[in-house]
Amino acid sequence: MQRALLLDRNYMVLSLVSWKKAVKLMVKGKAEPVQGSSSVASVQGVDSKFNVPSILRLLVVIPWKAHMGRMRFTRKNVLVRDNHSCQYCGIGVGKGKSKNTSIDHVIPRSRGGKTDYANCVTCCKNCNNKKADKTLKEVGMILMSKPRKPTFMSLFKHYLKSPPDEWGDYIIGLKA
Repeated sequence: MQRALLLDRNYMVLSLVSWKKAVKLMVKGKAEPVQGSSSVASVQGVDSKFNVPSILRLLVVIPWKAHMGRMRFTRKNVLVRDNHSCQYCGIGVGKGKSKNTSIDHVIPRSRGGKTDYANCVTCCKNCNNKKADKTLKEVGMILMSKPRKPTFMSLFKHYLKSPPDEWGDYIIGLKA
C-alpha cells in the first residue's frame, strides 16, 4: 500500500496516510501537495489522470498537541519501545517470535497494577514465569530500564519502512 507523509500547516509531521486518504483530503480542499514532492500513485478519474503526491500539507488548523498523547497502548508498541528485548535479563526475544515473547506487568494486576506503558514491559517467557504475580522486590529482579510512554517520533520512525529520501527534510533524525 502506497502512503503519503501528512504535514500540518507549519510543516511538522502528523502521520502517514494511505493514498486514498490523501486523495480525499485534496479533493475536499483540506490539503495541498508540497512543492517538489514526487508522486506516490496515479488515480484515473472520469476526465483525467490524478497524481497523488508523496508529501501533503494540511490547510486546516490542527491544535498543537492534537496528535500527541494518542499513543494507543498495544503489545506491538511495547515491543518496539523495548527493542524486542527482555527488560529483566536483557536477552533479545526477537521480532516475530511470539512464542518467546511476553508482556509483563511490573506491578501485577492482582495487586492493583494497571495495563499501561508505565507498568508493562517486554520479557521472555522464562522471566515471566519466574516473576509470576510477585513484585520485583519479592523475586529479587531488577528492570533494565524504567518503563515509560514512548514518544510519537520513536514509534513513528520504527513504522517507516524504507521512506523516500525527500521525507528526510521533514522527519528529524531520518537523514544521516
